[in-house]
Amino acid sequence: DLWAWHIDYYMEDGQQYWDDLDYERVGESPFQFRTEDMKPWPKDFHCIYDIDCMPKEVISYEKLRNYETGPNELRKIANTFRGKKAMTVLSNEAVDCVWFETFLKADARQNDDRDETSLERTQYGLTNAQTQKIVDKLYNMKNKYSQSQFSNMTAATALVEIFDEYIVELEEELAVLNVNPAPTPVPNPNYHDELVSWYAALAGGSRYEISKVQNMRGYWPLVKDLYNNTVG
Repeated sequence: DLWAWHIDYYMEDGQQYWDDLDYERVGESPFQFRTEDMKPWPKDFHCIYDIDCMPKEVISYEKLRNYETGPNELRKIANTFRGKKAMTVLSNEAVDCVWFETFLKADARQNDDRDETSLERTQYGLTNAQTQKIVDKLYNMKNKYSQSQFSNMTAATALVEIFDEYIVELEEELAVLNVNPAPTPVPNPNYHDELVSWYAALAGGSRYEISKVQNMRGYWPLVKDLYNNTVG
C-alpha cells in the first residue's frame, strides 16, 4: 500500500502516514504506518512551512517512455516550471527535440532498473493473489479520486485515467494467470526467515535495531518505551 500512501500524501496536501519518530518513514518495528481509521492524520510540517505539497501535474512513466506520448508528457513537466522565478525553460518545440534525443539516442535509455545485482526485470513474476491485490487497490484508488471532492482537481482526473490503464493491463494478465496459474511451490518451513534475511540484506539491516538507537542520545529517550519488551 505504500505507493498509494505516496499518492495520498500529495493529493491530500501532505497528510503524514508515518509516525513523527519514524525518521526513516518505513513503518518498521517498533513503529507502524497510520491506518485509515486513524484519520485525520497530521500534516507534514514541511508542507506547512516549506513548500506547497499539492500536485501541479501528474506524469505517467509509461507515457513518458512511449514514442507517441513521450514528448507531450515531457512538455507537461516543462510547462510546470515555465514562468517560475530564476528558471529558464526551453520552448515547446525544443521539448520535442530533447525527448527524441534523450530517449531514442541515449546510450542507457533503457535503464529502468538500477539494481545491477538483481534479476532481470522480465524474470520477476506475480502470483494470482498478488496480482488480484494490486487490481483491488487500483480500483480502490480509482474510486477514491473519482469522488465529488476531487472533481475540480485536474490531477485527480489524470490519476483516474492512469489507474484505468493499469487496471485494464493487469486484468488481462490476471485472466491469463487464472487460466494458467503458476504451480504451487513446495512448502518451505524456512520461507519467513529467508524473507526476513533477504529484506535485512536489501535494506542494510533493521533501521531501528535497539543497539543502534540506544547510541542516539537525543533520540533514545523518546523511543525507549517502545522497546520495553526487548529491554531488560
